[in-house]
Amino acid sequence: MRHALALCLLAVAALAPRAAAALTLDALMRQMAAVTERHGAFVETKEMALLNGPLVRRGTLDYTRPDRLSMKVDSPYFERVDVTGDQVTLERRTGVTHVALASQPQLAAWIDSLRATLAGDGAALERHFEVRVDGSEADWRLSLLPRDAALRAVIERVDVTGRGAEVTRFAIDEAKGDRTRIVITPRAP
Repeated sequence: MRHALALCLLAVAALAPRAAAALTLDALMRQMAAVTERHGAFVETKEMALLNGPLVRRGTLDYTRPDRLSMKVDSPYFERVDVTGDQVTLERRTGVTHVALASQPQLAAWIDSLRATLAGDGAALERHFEVRVDGSEADWRLSLLPRDAALRAVIERVDVTGRGAEVTRFAIDEAKGDRTRIVITPRAP
């Protein structure tokens, strides 16, 4: 009887789902680094204390390794932001502005967080943020808390969620209470 009970317990244990190993930053970054280009449509919702309601922008987001990030806003107005290396180009109907990231350390850290996540560069993320990883490779979340006091004065936290090697959402909570949510849907180039 004991033998039969032991066999039943072994059978149940063998069929029971195994607890998944905790996802590590290294494992997630390897998964992200395997993708050389990313193309998505986005909907950005920004809640600001100065506005009566949220500002909703729609457009496209493109990333090409190692460091090219382009965000084009189609609605409710035109705007394009291109980042390549250390250079940011902002194009609006009123003209074009060029900025060197070296002259804007807080902007540089923020852009590096986006590019580092998309590139699978965990070292770059950890340079600017305390990083916490939750979930599994199929459904994950990165929580980024700024290390630098000057950056913390602007950005309280960034949460990035995704499925597999795709980023599906960026959530930015600013220190002064403003919030930005960017939902990304993959698209063909």
